[in-house]
Amino acid sequence: MRLIPCTIVLTLASSCPVIAQKWEIGGLGGYGWSHNSTVSNFTTSNPPESGAVGFPSRATIGVIFAENPYRHLGGEIRWLYQWGGPQIESGGVKTSMTGYSNLVTYDFVVYPVRSESGLRPYLAGGAGVKVYTGTGFRFAGLPPTAGLALLRPVTQVEPAISVGGGLKCSFAKHAQFRIDFRTYFTPTPNDVIRPTGLSAIHGWLYSFVPTAGIAYAF
Repeated sequence: MRLIPCTIVLTLASSCPVIAQKWEIGGLGGYGWSHNSTVSNFTTSNPPESGAVGFPSRATIGVIFAENPYRHLGGEIRWLYQWGGPQIESGGVKTSMTGYSNLVTYDFVVYPVRSESGLRPYLAGGAGVKVYTGTGFRFAGLPPTAGLALLRPVTQVEPAISVGGGLKCSFAKHAQFRIDFRTYFTPTPNDVIRPTGLSAIHGWLYSFVPTAGIAYAF
């Protein structure tokens, strides 16, 4: 039974044509979800009122442009667009706003196998910026979570850290199929999600984004 995973990997590797191209450009699609931050108001009660702030799980699309100048090292610029605006949840009550986010990062990519291999797993890490945008209210007046924070129709730029990996498989002379998984870390955008009174937001937002796509190598 232990031979089965190895057999599968060897079969995939043998079915992928060998290709060693320096540049790649492609499109991605996937789904992202987040680990929310916490907002607390220490003036309302003891223990203090608290809630979760962040962004909902939504579909994402993107574009990558990569350079692979060495057999085991490359670089990749990635843009991702994700639907979904800011939200607050406290005591079973959720307040949300329409919106979206844009992410641009540069990752260093490390390949454990040579560029001549048609099946290439990799590890990646880098940094960039994430632009959060709120676009519209869902409440005519103050929402029930206004004692903790207000959602605002503004745009805010935050630094982002990128960590992850993936797998590339060449299925034609200039074509690659790829699957990726990234985790992005950013400070919580406290202008889009504005704490009220003596409330404070604690923690960063963690976004988990698996994607799949097709790239053209040349």
